[in-house]
Amino acid sequence: MHRPRVLIVGAGFGGLACSRSLARAPVDVVLIDRNNYHLFTPLLYQVASSLLNPSDIVFPVRQVFRRASNIEFVYGEVVGVDLAEKTVRLTDGRPLSYDFLVLATGSQTNFYGMDSVKESAFGLKDLSEALELRNHVLSCFENAA
Repeated sequence: MHRPRVLIVGAGFGGLACSRSLARAPVDVVLIDRNNYHLFTPLLYQVASSLLNPSDIVFPVRQVFRRASNIEFVYGEVVGVDLAEKTVRLTDGRPLSYDFLVLATGSQTNFYGMDSVKESAFGLKDLSEALELRNHVLSCFENAA
């Protein structure tokens, strides 16, 4: 008997919540993300201000679901969706088929069309942006000293 295959794109809060709700359901879940970790974004500012280390706010996705036998994690980035064929395509060209698709891809910084702000401001949506901001502030302190 065919078990429905659910593809969840994104291992943020939405993707994890959806995956957890399906952990004991009679479906096969494939969770896809371009990072192999879940980032606890409410604490990004503490990484940017050097109060926490990056490792304090990231959690390996595979570890989160190590006991869920129906959840598989795929490390990759989705670059296309074919709704008619019910497939998604990853950057490596690999297609993945699905019966149900959940898009939980998160958000990006919105500068509201203000290009001058976009050119000179720092975003704070992912770990690399938090580290960039932290390094910038530390460099400013070093230059001031």
